[in-house]
Amino acid sequence: MEQRKLTPWQAFKDLVAGSKEQPLVLRVYNPFALKPMDFVTVDDVLNGVTQTRYQVTEVDVYRRTIGDRTFESVDYVLQDATADAWLTLRVSENAGTPGNKQRTILLLFPDYEGEYDEDLHKRVLPSGILELKNDQGDLTARYERLNGLKDPYRADVLVLAADEAPRHESFDYWDFGRERDGRQEFYFVEMNAETGVIQTLRALETSENELSFLRRTAN
Repeated sequence: MEQRKLTPWQAFKDLVAGSKEQPLVLRVYNPFALKPMDFVTVDDVLNGVTQTRYQVTEVDVYRRTIGDRTFESVDYVLQDATADAWLTLRVSENAGTPGNKQRTILLLFPDYEGEYDEDLHKRVLPSGILELKNDQGDLTARYERLNGLKDPYRADVLVLAADEAPRHESFDYWDFGRERDGRQEFYFVEMNAETGVIQTLRALETSENELSFLRRTAN
């Protein structure tokens, strides 16, 4: 009998309808076992964040399928209410040597959010080169698409927030990078597949040593 192959969203729906012994947020890919309303303290001087306490507002689980492989990552969307500042903690597992997975942890700093931009979508992003300019038109950064790709990835996202029903969103996204001061800096462009809203985020790698967690008791 041929095995049923689930799309990423069908797999999410199976999780939503599954066992209620644990909260849904603890049944998805969630390596730090964080829930909305938990707290994360980031103390990463190298990346410009010093002993700052954030609260988790959302846990966004990303799934994308390439060929017959499914890749998962999670965004912990964080808010520092005292400064009205936002930060996203993105975690993914990278396949290393057999039996040994390497975890990548990124700090994502929001840069821009706006309505659909046809020139950006259809001309700039497919070129594989992304140049950022200031209000005076001066070039401030130049990024190249990772791995020489041109086409975007498509990700299905399960959004889990406090006091809200789980919801599904789909995004096309482009990943760029550059070398800066001997380190790799990333830049992500994400477009909501339904609304066309575009968000961009600058990203730097961090480690679990720069993070600490305060978890509230699950209901």
